[in-house]
Amino acid sequence: MNGNPRAALEEARQRAAAVAESIAYQRFVAAVREQSPWRFQNVPPEILERDYLRVVDHHIRHLIPLLREYVTPATRKILDFGCGSGGSAIALAMVYPGVRCWGTDIDAGEILVARERANLYGVAGRCEFHHVPENQPLPYADGFFDFSLCSSVLEYAVDPGAREFCVHEIVRLTAPDALLFFSVPNRLYPYEVHTGKWGWNYFPKWTVAKIVDSSFWEVCRLARPADLKLYRTPLSRLFRPWSNFCVQKL
Repeated sequence: MNGNPRAALEEARQRAAAVAESIAYQRFVAAVREQSPWRFQNVPPEILERDYLRVVDHHIRHLIPLLREYVTPATRKILDFGCGSGGSAIALAMVYPGVRCWGTDIDAGEILVARERANLYGVAGRCEFHHVPENQPLPYADGFFDFSLCSSVLEYAVDPGAREFCVHEIVRLTAPDALLFFSVPNRLYPYEVHTGKWGWNYFPKWTVAKIVDSSFWEVCRLARPADLKLYRTPLSRLFRPWSNFCVQKL
């Protein structure tokens, strides 16, 4: 892999595009269809490809550029909390050959897909995926990771206790002075970004919301007694409909 970050990103894009043209990719799609036929129902093919089947390509194009300032040559062990079907962890492993990624999720089926996807993209040797039941501690030592990622996860932890548990676990597992990156729809907005539902963020109990967004300030509050400091993140990002921010564990 090229040592130049921009070149490495472009190489990863090309490799991902080549995978999508392969027979192995067609086998992967067939396996997903057999395991989860509902995914293919009433969904435009281009949306299914972008958001699930070729989610690695999507993360290489959109998530990795946001992380380039934070993933350094010293980064070795990355936690992908709520990894889903593995797209972000695999994208990271493709762009950064020196890292090893651990992905965890409460959905056992998604973990199976993540493992198959890692094989498909040739990074299974540096990506581990584990199913961890809801509200169960992750099987790693305190401070095990030197970078943690939580992308589009917290909004689905609607129960306040479950959300606090998630933040505490991510912080517990991250080493002192290390970085944590959160990507989450912004709770400051009166509508929920995923669904466009008005009032879900402000009145979740009254509206029986199934998704409730979050914010930098909420993450810092839920992390207590640990202290988090905003790290190299423009303040403007904290007020966008979708908030991407990095914090340092003090």
